Amino acid sequence: MAMKEQSKTPQLCKTGCGFFGNPNTRNLCSVCFNIELKKETCKHTDRIVAHVNILPDKSPSNNNHQSLNIINTKNRCRVCNKRVGLIGFSCRCGRTFCGLHRMPEEHACDFDFKTAGRAVLEEQNPVCVADKLESRI
Repeated sequence: MAMKEQSKTPQLCKTGCGFFGNPNTRNLCSVCFNIELKKETCKHTDRIVAHVNILPDKSPSNNNHQSLNIINTKNRCRVCNKRVGLIGFSCRCGRTFCGLHRMPEEHACDFDFKTAGRAVLEEQNPVCVADKLESRI
């Protein structure tokens, strides 16, 4: 009987925060349980990022520095460094430009429009070749 009475009484949180814990949440209170879940998620994310960073790069320190630069300047024109906000124009070369530099001629675009256009035309219009022999057995 004493054992049943003990299980019915609430236990304090394992972290010692002063709130009552729940056996369903690893004997933690709801706040501490949410914090633990966030920590586990961060550890899992760190493992994924560490695994991705293991992949061979030509220059890992330089490459990481470039990726940070691209993230920070996503809302700025690549030519004049003007803030573009919501009206930024994305070019097919993958960069963002202001209204003055949105045309490929204005920002010396390195995207090959002719090759891309030819690839689209080849995909949309397959070659149709008729049979050269009219009466085939």
